[in-house]
Amino acid sequence: MKRFVTLLLVAIMAMLSLSAFAEVNKDIEGYIEVGGWPSGDDAFKAALAGFNEMYPNIEVELVFTDTTSHHQSLQTSLTAGSGAPDVAMVEGAYIAQYKNSLALTDLNTLGAQDYKDDFGPFKWNQAISDDGTRMVAIPWDLGPTLYYYRSDVFEEVGLPTDPDEVTALMSTWEGVLEVAEKVSIPGKRWFLPSAAYPYQWLFINRDYYNENLDLVLERPGDIDCINACLEIRKNGWDMNVDMWSSEAYAAYEAGTCVSVAAGSWFSGFLKTDIDPDGAGHWRATALPAGMPATNWGGSFLVIPEQSQEKEAAWAFLTYMLCTAKGQNDMFAAVDYFPAYEPAWTAAPELYTDGDPYFGGQAPNALAADIASKVPAVYNTIMDTTAEGYIYSAFNAGAEAGETAEQIRERLGKDIEVACAELKLQQIQNLKDAGVWKGE
Repeated sequence: MKRFVTLLLVAIMAMLSLSAFAEVNKDIEGYIEVGGWPSGDDAFKAALAGFNEMYPNIEVELVFTDTTSHHQSLQTSLTAGSGAPDVAMVEGAYIAQYKNSLALTDLNTLGAQDYKDDFGPFKWNQAISDDGTRMVAIPWDLGPTLYYYRSDVFEEVGLPTDPDEVTALMSTWEGVLEVAEKVSIPGKRWFLPSAAYPYQWLFINRDYYNENLDLVLERPGDIDCINACLEIRKNGWDMNVDMWSSEAYAAYEAGTCVSVAAGSWFSGFLKTDIDPDGAGHWRATALPAGMPATNWGGSFLVIPEQSQEKEAAWAFLTYMLCTAKGQNDMFAAVDYFPAYEPAWTAAPELYTDGDPYFGGQAPNALAADIASKVPAVYNTIMDTTAEGYIYSAFNAGAEAGETAEQIRERLGKDIEVACAELKLQQIQNLKDAGVWKGE
C-alpha cells in the first residue's frame, strides 16, 4: 500500500507539472526519424497527438521494419557513423550488446538520472555501462511473463477455467501434466507448441551467467521441469514447432494449440495479429508449477550519437517513455506494459478493469503484480546465443533418450562452446571498464 500511495503522489505531481514542462519546451524545433519494429509504430501513432500538442514544431517520421532487420540496420549505421535514425528501439535481448557503445548518446548528459526513481532497478540498470558512468537507453516496457490458455478448450474437457482455479490446479508438475493430457488429442490438438518451452521459462530473465561469468544452469525444480517436458514430448502433447511459427499461430487461433507463455505484450499480439476474433476464448495466469516471477523481454529507446537533432530526439523519448500520458496512450494501443511506474496509477482503469478479450479478466493487474516481484539479474552479451540452445539441446536429448540430468549437461556443453568467443569479449569489456573480478 505504501508503494502504491508513493506512486500515486508521484503521478499527481507529474501531471501537475506537465503543463509547465510543455510551456518550457514548446518551441523546440526539429525533424527526427524514429526507427523500430511493429507494433512500436502503432504505439507511437497512438501517442503522437499528445506529443504534437506539447511539441508542435517537431516533425516525426516513423521508419519501421521487422525486428531482425531493424537491429541489423542499426548496428550497420552505428558502425558506419551515419544512416541511423534519431531515436531507435532496442529489444531487451540486445541491450547488453549496446550498453557500452560509444556510438550511442550518454543519456545522463541529457538528464536521464532525473527519471531514475520512476523505473524499477531490474530494467533501469540493464542500460548502464559496465563502468557505471554512462546510460545509453531508457526502458520502454516490461514483459511480465504470463501463461495464456484457451478457456473454451479447458471448459470442453471439464477443466476449471477461472484463472485462480487454474493456478491452483497447475501449481505442481503433476497438475500441469494432468492438464496436458486432458486437453491434448495427439495429432489433432496439443497442449504446447513445443515441450521444450517449460524448461525455457526457467531462464526467461536471461540470467544465464553470474558476475564471475560462470554459467549457472541449475535452478530450483529444474530436473522435475525437464522430466515433465520429456513426458509431454513422449505422449505427443506438443506440436514440436516454434511458438512464433505460422503453424503455431494458426493453431492458437483454431484452438488446436491450447496454451503458450510469453511476456504480457503477447496480449496485444493475440488481439491484433494472431487471434483477433478470439475474444472470450483466452485467459492468463502466472507461470505454473511454482515458477518465480519473471520478465520476458521489453524494449528500450536510444539516441545514436550521430543524430543532429538530439534536443528534439530527447523531447520525443522523454514524452513517450517518461510521462504517464505518453506511456498509457501507447499501452492502451498495443499492450506494451510501461516500465515507467507512475503510469500504473495515473490511469488505473487500464490496469484493473476487466478486458473483454479475456472474458472480463484483468490480466494487466496480474502483470503489474508480477512486475513488482521480478528480481534484478546480471545480463551479458552471451545471453541471446545461450537462449537459442535450450530448444536444440532439449530436442536432441529427447530424441536420444537422455535423462533430465543428461539434457542439462548437454545444454551446458553446447552453450559453453557456442559462447566461448563472446565470453572472451565480455571479459575484455569488463577489463576495459575496470570492473573485472575474475582471473
